[in-house]
Amino acid sequence: MMELNKMILIRYPILENIAGVEAFTTTRMGGSSEGSYSSLNMGFHSGDNPERVRANRERVGKQLSVEADKMIFPKQTHSAHVKMIDEAFFALSPVDKTLFLADTDALVTQLPHVCIAVKTADCVPVLLFDPVHAVAAAIHAGWRGTLQQIVRLTVETMQQQMGCLPENMVAAIGPAISAEVYEVGEEVWCNFDPRFLRENRQPGKRLLDLREANRAQLLEAGVPAQNIGLHAEYCSYKQPEMFYSARRDGAKTGRMASGIVIRK
Repeated sequence: MMELNKMILIRYPILENIAGVEAFTTTRMGGSSEGSYSSLNMGFHSGDNPERVRANRERVGKQLSVEADKMIFPKQTHSAHVKMIDEAFFALSPVDKTLFLADTDALVTQLPHVCIAVKTADCVPVLLFDPVHAVAAAIHAGWRGTLQQIVRLTVETMQQQMGCLPENMVAAIGPAISAEVYEVGEEVWCNFDPRFLRENRQPGKRLLDLREANRAQLLEAGVPAQNIGLHAEYCSYKQPEMFYSARRDGAKTGRMASGIVIRK
């Protein structure tokens, strides 16, 4: 982690050691939001004051030396839709940019000095980088997106559209709800491979290891195990002083941002 002016950003050693890329996840510290959104809420959609969210995003952009209009967030819907952020995107009108980003849960780019980021408050953020082709991706993987194979589909998008090879990719799996506390009902757990499930005291319930399910997708897509950093020391649910958690606090809470920037 790195602390700057009371803002704490989580950094990822597996990506920090690679020249030409910067990756991070925000915590809830260092912003202007109040109440259940205190204080560095990065999400507009959960009821916070939009001006405070805008100020929070601008502050993070300033720390990253990224212009406000180059901080790109999809409108997440727990889909498996992957979108490419290229020069054509920045030529769009504001309305068309909003339409383009709708119903999207993963972004891919090769543009330098653009921050692509996803928002989470228990779901799994996955940040990908191919240092050979200088291609980055940011993925939001909730249980629905995980079942729809959004991580695998993002890797395939990088392969098919950018010429990337999975064996060159490096991935960081960020803060999310841990398997120890992520209780799900049969309507969810029956769809997952048993290797990602744990027994639970509640009848009909199981504990789901969502981070490990997404790590498995990376491995199955061809990303080498040594190129994947999974940060199990962080749990959005169990660390309320650092992270927002929709499972713990309800929908009216903030969101962290996990993003990646290519530097050239």
